[in-house]
Amino acid sequence: MVFPATAEEITLHDGQKIVGTIVGFENDMFRVETEFGFALIRKERVRAINFGPPASRESAPKPGERKTPSSASKPAALPEPVKTASENAPQTTAAVALPAASPVPAKVLPEPLKASPPPPVSRPLDQPLPAPIQERLEGNSYINDTFHFALYKPPGWKIHEEAPRETGRAIVAMGPEDEQTLLIVDRQVWSGPPDLKNDTTETNLRQTYQDYQALSESPAKLDGRPAVRRDFTGLMDGVEWHGVSVRVAEGNTVFGIIGLTSAETYQFQQALLNKIINSFRFLSGSP
Repeated sequence: MVFPATAEEITLHDGQKIVGTIVGFENDMFRVETEFGFALIRKERVRAINFGPPASRESAPKPGERKTPSSASKPAALPEPVKTASENAPQTTAAVALPAASPVPAKVLPEPLKASPPPPVSRPLDQPLPAPIQERLEGNSYINDTFHFALYKPPGWKIHEEAPRETGRAIVAMGPEDEQTLLIVDRQVWSGPPDLKNDTTETNLRQTYQDYQALSESPAKLDGRPAVRRDFTGLMDGVEWHGVSVRVAEGNTVFGIIGLTSAETYQFQQALLNKIINSFRFLSGSP
């Protein structure tokens, strides 16, 4: 392979040798033209530069002839980089005052909305009746001073002190002497807002009466308040009974007015039971 007469051999610090022609020096790098193209070699990587033909292509010394190194084979000192006009100018350091950065107001993020805890589930409470219950009769009116309500009491009806409490929460039970008709007022206290349709009284009635059947359910009004009315039928001791119950709320307490009568007297007593139920009213100062 033929190399130009001015070819240089560049030896790097790691022992690698590069053969080519130095055609320039810029940015602390040698620009070398080799047989493969141009190469840029950083100054700090160069250990020595041999100018002239590479040693591998020099003629070998004759036997007995001592070869003296020529000036061409001596390592040449690295050329000093040419300084530009700006580099030759005296260096001065000037303090430049930077404008003070204006404070950046912190971005106020809206507080995340806190989810409200779900309201507690209202449930019936097993709250016993107070003793004694304050009640009285005034003409044809039954008045309960403990629970602050009143209703119509038909002539000839009496308060059944020992009447069975079918619902388990009966406040009062009344009816005629023949006991073929009975009217009960009970209550159910709730831990929160009451549910008129969740009637545990009906569960007790199902356990008391055989073949219990709910005939109808409809919204109603009692003392100007929303109420729920249910009509039902069932058997007890082989006797068929018909009944009606109306549920109305006062605060967290549900009052139930339940009328029961035998099938034999149902047509006559039905109107009377409706009259008693519709006369139910809360007194001023009711809890």
